[in-house]
Amino acid sequence: MRHAALVADALPQQPGGLPMLVKILLTPLLILLCLLAARRWGAFVGGVIAGLPLISGPVSFFLTLEQGAAFSAAASFNTLLGVLACTATALIYPWLAAVGLPWFVALPVALCGFFGGGWAVLHIPFTPLWAVALSSLAPALVLLCLPKVVVGAKHGHAMSAHVRVPVQMACGATLVFAVTEAAHWLGPGWSGVLMFFPVMVCSIVPFAHATLGAAAVVSIFRGIMAGWFGCIAFAVVVMTGVEHLPLWLCYSLASGAALLAGAVISLLERRLQRWLAARQGR
Repeated sequence: MRHAALVADALPQQPGGLPMLVKILLTPLLILLCLLAARRWGAFVGGVIAGLPLISGPVSFFLTLEQGAAFSAAASFNTLLGVLACTATALIYPWLAAVGLPWFVALPVALCGFFGGGWAVLHIPFTPLWAVALSSLAPALVLLCLPKVVVGAKHGHAMSAHVRVPVQMACGATLVFAVTEAAHWLGPGWSGVLMFFPVMVCSIVPFAHATLGAAAVVSIFRGIMAGWFGCIAFAVVVMTGVEHLPLWLCYSLASGAALLAGAVISLLERRLQRWLAARQGR
């Protein structure tokens, strides 16, 4: 238990002030961006956007301004641990959807996986090198283990977009606020883990599951996993460079690395899926 205490102490407490205000305001906008992208280019692209550090990136920047470079480096390390905690959710939900379970069963079970992963993060020793290695393997593992896209899955009753989109945006903002408040009561260890609560999954995936079926769920998670590589790249650059580089240079490099990693993995994943589809069609 001594190690668990050390890990808990290393995790920064949930940020307040400007970083959290930015997170609460940006979350509904990101949800809207993901929905518009999914409507225009498909669920996979919406998932990629959801997985990129479009919220955690600005929050990290303002954390550095408010709390200093050392705090931001520790928070970036926790991003990698958060990826590991979220891996169980990304594995559980698509499989439950694929076997026909409804969203109101799949989501709570998948969130139990997140909290189980969070407990493991707080009790297993991690060095920065191991955190980078394991967090980089996690989305690759999920992509390999996702079920095949279910064709012809039953769809639920489609909610009007005029109603659904505001509800999804409100859900995202409410979840961010609720998770932030809960973190104040749960101590520094769980506070750090809850910084990476799968808000986007809770706000987007159940609605897609209910209206479009399991095929859309799997496609969204494929996109999210591609976006995770961008999030990991961003965190690694900030973790290693924020204490040694000028602030503008560090975050410019981190943003470029995130976009490059997300784009490359997205293209590779799309090409792989097309190749597999063509091979099955022979």
